[in-house]
Amino acid sequence: MKKTYNLGLLTGGISLMLALIASFVLQDYFSESFLTLSFTFDTFILIAVAFMLILQFKSFDKIAAIVLVIYGAFNILYGIVGSQTLSDVINSTELEVIFILGLLLGHVLFEIAVLFVLLHLTQQRFEYKFTKKFVIVALSVSLLLLIAISPLVTFMTFQSIIRMVFSIISIIALYFCIQQMVTDTPIVVEAPAKEVPNKRLELSKLYERGIITQEEYQTRLDLIDKE
Repeated sequence: MKKTYNLGLLTGGISLMLALIASFVLQDYFSESFLTLSFTFDTFILIAVAFMLILQFKSFDKIAAIVLVIYGAFNILYGIVGSQTLSDVINSTELEVIFILGLLLGHVLFEIAVLFVLLHLTQQRFEYKFTKKFVIVALSVSLLLLIAISPLVTFMTFQSIIRMVFSIISIIALYFCIQQMVTDTPIVVEAPAKEVPNKRLELSKLYERGIITQEEYQTRLDLIDKE
């Protein structure tokens, strides 16, 4: 059965690629957003994911999900050891604790969501509706947490604000792609082929037993050959 091309993933992949390019340029010129490990790392990994979503080759979704799981793990690691980087940006210890807490929760929820997507694509242990709702809720809470802590590392300048806005837009595009990866793919069970009786063999047995005459045997044999 030929797999249908997913237009939602195509739209998401193109949107993600454009948002990543804009976010990379702004962070390269106006400093990083501090929401992820590295904007260069984000751009390299996520553009590769975007290409997979656009091309949609065989098993692309499983490969993309595995890449996103690894990507999420790096961001969790960044949240654990990122306090040294943020000390120069956030001057308050209390605000730094809030930022790290929101950052870690946001990335852990992201990781849980992509793990559920990977599980859905490989084993499908949960119902489609449950997985879809769970992924949407987890990503929504993750997004809200990242948006909530973003002002803590955003200065009141046009460059800093526009940089953070496009960073959030790239995250939204990524989250849209992830929830689009959870598609309803019913398992098609092929019915076993029924055994077709060999009419010529059955006819020969009837003739050998003397149930039918040679003339009748030949007549039926001609009819079988014409079918």
